[in-house]
Amino acid sequence: MKFLSKKGITLRFSISVLVISAVVLTMIIEIISAIQVNRSSLISSYLQNNDQYARKLAANTGNLLTTMRQNLIAITAILKRGSYSNSALLDDLFQENRQYFNSIFIANEDRVIQATSPNTSGVHQGDKLTSEVSKRAIKAKAPFISEPYLSKSGRYIILVSAPIFNSKGVYKGFVGGTIYLEEKNVLNTLLEEHFFGNGSYVFVVEKTGHIIFHPDKNRVGQAVSKNHVVQKVLKGNYGSERVTNSKQHDFFAGYAFDPISSWGIVAQTPVSVIDGPLSDLIRRMLSQSMIFLIPILLVGWWMASRIAKPLHMLANYSEEATINLDKSRELPEIRSSYYEVRLLYRSVRIAFHNFNEDMNQLRDEVHVDGLTGLSNRKAFDKVMTKWISNHVPYSLVLLDIDHFKQVNDTYGHLIGDEVLRFLSRLMEEVSGEDSHVFRYGGEEFAILVKHEETSHALRTAERVRKILATTESPTGEAITISAGIATFPDHALDAHELIRQADRALYQSKLDGRNRTTVSDGD
Repeated sequence: MKFLSKKGITLRFSISVLVISAVVLTMIIEIISAIQVNRSSLISSYLQNNDQYARKLAANTGNLLTTMRQNLIAITAILKRGSYSNSALLDDLFQENRQYFNSIFIANEDRVIQATSPNTSGVHQGDKLTSEVSKRAIKAKAPFISEPYLSKSGRYIILVSAPIFNSKGVYKGFVGGTIYLEEKNVLNTLLEEHFFGNGSYVFVVEKTGHIIFHPDKNRVGQAVSKNHVVQKVLKGNYGSERVTNSKQHDFFAGYAFDPISSWGIVAQTPVSVIDGPLSDLIRRMLSQSMIFLIPILLVGWWMASRIAKPLHMLANYSEEATINLDKSRELPEIRSSYYEVRLLYRSVRIAFHNFNEDMNQLRDEVHVDGLTGLSNRKAFDKVMTKWISNHVPYSLVLLDIDHFKQVNDTYGHLIGDEVLRFLSRLMEEVSGEDSHVFRYGGEEFAILVKHEETSHALRTAERVRKILATTESPTGEAITISAGIATFPDHALDAHELIRQADRALYQSKLDGRNRTTVSDGD
């Protein structure tokens, strides 16, 4: 064979093998490194998003239960002025609250049903309640939320109750609102749709470790207290981690505790969701690499016998570049009178340049939100840490789209995504040169305004809010936002506390009616 001689392998063969090995090895290492970077980014993103989503749902669940309890208390006030057994009145009250409860009933101090609505609830006027939960409601004489239990009608339910006192303060019984866990209920509406839509889902456990909400209705009522994430969340902890559930499936889980109900909320995404993006990355890098690999191999084989020294230099460079991927180094200049040597030199330089650009792009994408093009939460944390370390005075504006779930429910998630991009573009246009705009998570955004005076951040937030409130969005109507502002170092001396102060101010804006900006009082 041509590449063999009587004394052994020819130089041409050796050099060709060296070229092939160096280029292929470089390509393999670049692909492996890119996969590792992208995999770490995806895992971090899913854990962080599930953590934020679980916290948001826990807050929303607590607010919902508080509203339900307040509505029952309001019903008791109405009943105090009329008859406790007025079925027509109770039917009217149920219609006003049917979005919250599957049924409402009135029981006297002896636990005898005085009225119930609707008539299909399974209990009737004159029936006596025998459950331990009803006994606790009589004994407590105060509003409470029960753990799940099996009712007389055979339904697995949760009872929310409020006591009834007459005008003289004498205890007369209680009003109970029921949630049927195995049927369509208010919790289903709040929790059933995980925002990723990729096999992710949410489940809720009550304080004894039993499931009270799960997309699979057959799992409602099952005990999952052995799951270590469930153990953590029922102790009042918040966080995220990779977990293997009771079905031996791997998930990226975020969890949060609702202190009002003592429920734990877990949002989780299958680990398998990262396989698709990683496979696409491998195919893309292979296709790009082949464009340069094939010419390099053909040219190298042709000129191998005359370019031992230049190829040796190229091989050394390839070896160093693959070992030190994070330390880019210029390709040494190779002078040669041979056209083939110059072509190979240019090809290798272009190949490594493109590989380095791919790596730099991947590193940049770690800090960019894919939907809006804004910097993401990871970049947000980095900027805040840097500014605080350098003692740079600045303000944090946290803002949230009002009623964004209604946008998704009414117009669909594609229009919802357009609304997020629309708001992102507006914030970038309104914010000044000393401001940085970030997607904080979901429909929440953040603006970091570098200035000593909080008033600068307030003007920026108000400009965004007022423009939005008077500008047609992708829904065809204007949208509104609520915002909260906190300033370093006036309101907090570290990033965690600054975020907490801004979030409290944002929450106050929501409580005050939305479409407004609130500055933290620093308490």
